[in-house]
Amino acid sequence: MKKYASRLRKIRISHEYSQEYMALKLGMAISTYSKLEQGKTELTLTRLVQLSEILQFNLSQFFDEEPEVQVAENVYAGYGFVTRAEFVQHVDKLHLLERQLSNILSQLPQ
Repeated sequence: MKKYASRLRKIRISHEYSQEYMALKLGMAISTYSKLEQGKTELTLTRLVQLSEILQFNLSQFFDEEPEVQVAENVYAGYGFVTRAEFVQHVDKLHLLERQLSNILSQLPQ
């Protein structure tokens, strides 16, 4: 269940929600919510449905395996949920590749 707990944390962070905010929305203590993300407390189906509504994720995708695919040196990406920092990192790499491609194309004879 720890795999799903860390996935839950990633989704929360991607929405830029604090643990305090999530605990408030779920009507629980912050320490109780923290235990969910640490995998110390089991996720019930009812609680998972509540989380999916707050964090706006599809329950079936939540349980899909996340395959690791090497995108570039030391960068791994799976489908599903990424943090804002991971997203920004990938966008920066795309911009760099776009500039490199533009330079190459400008050097080609017309």
